[in-house]
Amino acid sequence: MMPAIPFLVVVGIAAGPVVAKAQPVWLRRLAGWLILAALMAAADHVMADAAALLRMIGLCCVLLAAMKGLVYAEWAGTRQLPLSRYLVFAFLCFGMDPGSFEKRRTGLDWKSDVRLGLLLMIIGTLGAWWVASTPWRLLLLMFLPLSLGFHFGALRVLKGALRAAGFPVRTLFPNVLETRGIGEFWSKRWNVGYSQMIQRLVGRPVQQKLGEGAGMMAVFLGSGVLHELAITLPVRSGFGLPTLYFTLHGLLTLLERRLGRPIGKIPTLLAVILPLGLLFPPAFQKEVIARFLEVFTIAGAG
Repeated sequence: MMPAIPFLVVVGIAAGPVVAKAQPVWLRRLAGWLILAALMAAADHVMADAAALLRMIGLCCVLLAAMKGLVYAEWAGTRQLPLSRYLVFAFLCFGMDPGSFEKRRTGLDWKSDVRLGLLLMIIGTLGAWWVASTPWRLLLLMFLPLSLGFHFGALRVLKGALRAAGFPVRTLFPNVLETRGIGEFWSKRWNVGYSQMIQRLVGRPVQQKLGEGAGMMAVFLGSGVLHELAITLPVRSGFGLPTLYFTLHGLLTLLERRLGRPIGKIPTLLAVILPLGLLFPPAFQKEVIARFLEVFTIAGAG
């Protein structure tokens, strides 16, 4: 059943240019979301008997592909990327801005990204190996080296490679320690591409109908639902907890706006870290994160 996952990924990617031509706008958006729901249902069905870690990888691949198609359809309108550039955007980039692939540029800085990314990949790998060799299974201790190696390391190297090819892509994970508030953390510090995507697909349409506050809360609620598909669905446990996590952060962002100022770096980092158990329920920690760390244990034994 596993070969079905690449097929579903291709369908999700191929749907983007097709859905982009649909009119009116509401029909295009409806078609895109229905395709995403159908692809995720199909992926969940074909991977029903797979281990949780493999199920998470398969579901996330299909989800990412479907979101690529969705965001492209929302962005394109009368514009279209050449097929080759659309495929680069779809398969070789974790960002969600098709506009970065409209024109190629020369003279883009990229070597510093590759150097820093490789360094962080090495540090993250060594950290994961160390954590895997200890009996400690604290969530933050498990998550930190994996995130450092992948989010801040591998994706930085990928950014450098794309910029070397002439595509002006952005850093997806700028320095989170410089954040000043919850709103800034989620919009400018953590997975900028995802933030841009969810704002384009959910925030702006809701804001146009119901106002700025509703649009902002829709972004956080939408994030909760998408994280349910990537986290709780693979392990069949903890449903609703990721949505609760993002709902709390949405309310904190509303509070910041009411106060007229960010809540500060330390409160923000504590608000992100302390309830991580909601975002990553116990079953996900045990069946996915801990299982992934076993790769480093095997590598170390070898």
